[in-house]
Amino acid sequence: MKLRWNVLGAVVLGLGLAGCGVTMGAACTSDDECGDMGFCITTANTPGGYCSESCFPGKDETCPSGSTCVSTGARADVSACFIKCETNSDCRTGYQCISNFRGAAFPVCAAPDAPPS
Repeated sequence: MKLRWNVLGAVVLGLGLAGCGVTMGAACTSDDECGDMGFCITTANTPGGYCSESCFPGKDETCPSGSTCVSTGARADVSACFIKCETNSDCRTGYQCISNFRGAAFPVCAAPDAPPS
């Protein structure tokens, strides 16, 4: 019985911690929807909004797993994490897998009409 409670506690703790993180690339209308460390990019070039978080250019380890730091991701002066991709099917509707997006080291899911910075 004690083991069962320990397992249940670990599952609840894991779910609680998962809820604190940002869901990279998810649709959003406000920062509140993007987790404790995240923010919502709501520009004309992010249809439906884009959950992200701040990062340090050249240091992908400052982004959640599966994403990369784009040095001009949110604005010319704000670095942001974007989802890495291999094909357009890795991205949500309205976004495409774009190589060299704003100088990103990896292809990322971004709006196809996002202007270069």
